[in-house]
Amino acid sequence: MMLLLQGILFLLSCYALGCCVAYWLQETLIFHPTVLTKDYTFHFETDYEELYLEVAPNIHLHALHFRAENSKGIVFYVHGNAGSLQDWGSLSSLYLSLGYDLFMFDYRGFGKSDGAIKSQQQFFGDVQILYNYVKSQWGENQIVVEGFSIGTAAAAKIAVENNPKHLILKAPYYSLFHLIKSRHRYLPKLLLKYQFRTIDFLKQVRCPATVFHGTADELIPVSNAERLLEEVSSINFLVIPDCLHNDIPYSFIYQEKMQTILV
Repeated sequence: MMLLLQGILFLLSCYALGCCVAYWLQETLIFHPTVLTKDYTFHFETDYEELYLEVAPNIHLHALHFRAENSKGIVFYVHGNAGSLQDWGSLSSLYLSLGYDLFMFDYRGFGKSDGAIKSQQQFFGDVQILYNYVKSQWGENQIVVEGFSIGTAAAAKIAVENNPKHLILKAPYYSLFHLIKSRHRYLPKLLLKYQFRTIDFLKQVRCPATVFHGTADELIPVSNAERLLEEVSSINFLVIPDCLHNDIPYSFIYQEKMQTILV
């Protein structure tokens, strides 16, 4: 009996230790930035302007603005949880070819951006500050908000609290807790500082919303988007057969649909 109790206590101790580690290191577990030096030079096929926008005292986020000739509007892009603008900037050619500017930025600690991500409130607040800059330059009837992967919750929140022309979500998750719980079933909900409940925001979105998801997504199962559709039937949901997580921008279905959105 004593050995059984000792075994149970040992397992509980290991579980508690694992929870503590997961809590204190969750930024490291969720976000995987590539850091760039301030003098790093990008080599894109399209011209761009570099911007540093202040989100807090002595904290500036690095952004890129790609400009289309005779632009009809601008896409405000909220990227995924890894890499830097060096990776994401390569997507610019599609938007420019359709006559839209592209504005994208790196989160704190990514690329050339200062600081570090510390909380969900800070993360969402930074995205709103960057959006405020864009809408100071453009009318919101010319702004399309697009979020990918980890960025879909923030993009949906922006669409709720502002009035963009359209919301695009690529490979969204129902909520970050729901996604993580599907892999780590014993993770306590209160442990997660970043709930990122895309569903809560999507229910309140007033502008047209389009969702793309690949059936072969190896990181965020397409069942996440299907569950969003079950609760928000007004969204336009496009399934991309045999498409992996990072391959949506290169699919014919995505590129064809973007021609009807970016008009």
